[in-house]
Order: sequence, then structure tokens, then C-alpha cells
Amino acid sequence: MTGRFHRGLIAVERGVAVVLLVATFTVILLQVFTRYVLGDPLSWTEELARFLLVWLAFVAAGYCTAERLHISVDLLLARLGRRAGAVVDTFANVAVVVAAGALAVAGAAFAADSTGLRAPATGLPMAVVYGAGALGFALVVLHGAGNAVHNLRRPEDVPGAMESAEREGA
Repeated sequence: MTGRFHRGLIAVERGVAVVLLVATFTVILLQVFTRYVLGDPLSWTEELARFLLVWLAFVAAGYCTAERLHISVDLLLARLGRRAGAVVDTFANVAVVVAAGALAVAGAAFAADSTGLRAPATGLPMAVVYGAGALGFALVVLHGAGNAVHNLRRPEDVPGAMESAEREGA
């Protein structure tokens, strides 16, 4: 999947992850400042930082799936040829899609069931907080399925052991 929509979605995921990381860092700095400098901590900063971190983890999971940056054990892939490596990678992507799909559906149901709940310190609807899991797993499904389809169409393009990490670090 290398179309314009896909590249745009990946760029949005990356941008949102960066914003969430900066926001988490800022809220934590605010908490440290108010607690240790002013001696009067704000009650909502710890809760908000936790919620931002949850959203960051799930959005970044989708981005990492799109860029094939998740932690993996490449011992088998390093010993296999390109075609066999593509088969193993496709099987792994299909397994991830099935598991993440089930978790996305369960996460959406859980978020829907919690619509009346509010966080104690911030007052945020818990459905927004729990919705992070549903969205994150849905992104993993989308990108995992795209990776599997790409593997089937162009097995010669499947990255070998460490190629995704090396490409991203360059």
C-alpha cells in the first residue's frame, strides 16, 4: 500500500503521535512545576498525562505497523530466502489482523458501554479514553492487511531482517 491516501494516513498518524508526545511531556512538566516549585500540584495533570500516554501508544502502534517497525524476532527470516520470508511475514500479518480486529471490535463495544462514565479529575468522558484502543487496533488492522496484500502482490519488496529499522534510522 503506497497510495496517496495511505501515505497521508501515515503522515497524520505520525503527526498526531508527535503532538501527543509533546502534550504528554508538557503536562508532566506542568505537574512537576506546580508540585515542586509552587508547592500546590494541580489535581488533573496526572490523569491527563496518563490518558495522553494511552492515546500515544495506540496511535503509534498503527504508525509502527504501517512502517513495519514493531519489535520482531528475525532469526527465522534471516535464514529464509525472499519468497519464504514473504510467506512467513504474510502469515504473521494475517495473525495480527485477526487478533487486532477482535480487539478493535471489543474496544469499540467497551467504549460504547462506558459513555456515561467520566474521569474523576478531568471530567473527560471515559468513552474518549477507551476509544483509543478501538482506533489504535483498527489502524493496526488497516496497515496489517495492507502489508499482507502488498506481500502477496510484490513478495520481492518484503523487508528482510532489520531492513525496516535500518531504513527508518537512515
